Amino acid sequence: MSVTHDIVILGSGTTAFAGALQAASEGAKVLMVEQSHLGGTCVNWGCIPSKTLIDKAQDCFAARRGPTFGLNLEAGLPDCRRLMEVKREAVATLRREHYQEVLDSEPNIRILRGHGRFISPRELRVGAQTLTTERFLLACGGYPRTLDIPGLAEVNYLTSYSAMHLPCFPESLLIIGGGVIALEMGQMFSRFGTRVTILERGQRLLKEFDTRLTDLFGEILAGENIDLIFEADTRRVLRDDDGVILETVVGGEERILRAERLMLAVGTAPATEDIGLEEAGVDTDAGGFIKVDRHMRTSTEGIWAAGDVTGPPLIAPAGAREAEVAVRNMLHPEAAREVDHRNTPMGVFVDPEFASIGITGDAAREQGIDVVETFLDLSEVAKAHVMG
Repeated sequence: MSVTHDIVILGSGTTAFAGALQAASEGAKVLMVEQSHLGGTCVNWGCIPSKTLIDKAQDCFAARRGPTFGLNLEAGLPDCRRLMEVKREAVATLRREHYQEVLDSEPNIRILRGHGRFISPRELRVGAQTLTTERFLLACGGYPRTLDIPGLAEVNYLTSYSAMHLPCFPESLLIIGGGVIALEMGQMFSRFGTRVTILERGQRLLKEFDTRLTDLFGEILAGENIDLIFEADTRRVLRDDDGVILETVVGGEERILRAERLMLAVGTAPATEDIGLEEAGVDTDAGGFIKVDRHMRTSTEGIWAAGDVTGPPLIAPAGAREAEVAVRNMLHPEAAREVDHRNTPMGVFVDPEFASIGITGDAAREQGIDVVETFLDLSEVAKAHVMG
């Protein structure tokens, strides 16, 4: 059976929903195709579950510090089972209120369950149905990237997804990666009582942020007994009765690291496998991300893409903006808009939280821009002293 729609969107996450709502607001009939949970990564495996647990980890940390500030709080161990229940409740609530109820109230948006795969540039097969349209939006997101390390496949390693479903917190954890997810997860696990070691291949954390900021945060992590190891090149992973063993070269010297569990936090891979990009004529880059121009058009006329599937900046606000621009350009090609991420905000949900917008001072100087910088240390802010 062949069905025609104004716009067909592959995905149902933050990016897909932003595009669908933009289209519906202009009277277009939209069909979203989703093979997994409504809401995509952010609601089900990313932002919402992780930030829920991060918030509870801060409560746990505050309880342990209570006696320091004259509070008689019993700093017991976290109840992992109950924490996971709280996380699941938060996910279910957000999925229902921010996604399902919106779908139920929006007559111009429908969702079709199943795996979508192109069979031509104008046809998407979903089960027994063939969807045809002049406008496709690919917003199928991404998933945690892995590494080609000998022995890794033999270890039940964690990712940012599986870490959200643990029956109990490990006593010790090695995290490969020094980006946003590694730091958020590392501090969270540490505050739940896990001994955490973070291994970064480079010489610093969070390359997208100002060096002074990331260096200062590194000191905060060290103060919370989180080990930071830089210039770490993991060569091999082994299993033993106590957990995992990493054979690593650190600054040119061989080191053996042990822990109960291992976590990879090394970025995002695009969810482009088995969706028929070749049949659709859609080009990808060396990393598998879909190539788009500043109008979010792919190499195939009539197919746009947005969000994590197109590569960095790999954050929800950017994906939502890209989808809105893509849909406007579909419906109003005579007044095409461009996406500009230079002013896209990026936040890191650690404690203390920090964020950025625009480029760093170093990046600006490399572009020949005359820069004036002001730096205010948090220790100079009265509220910081009040909060301890």
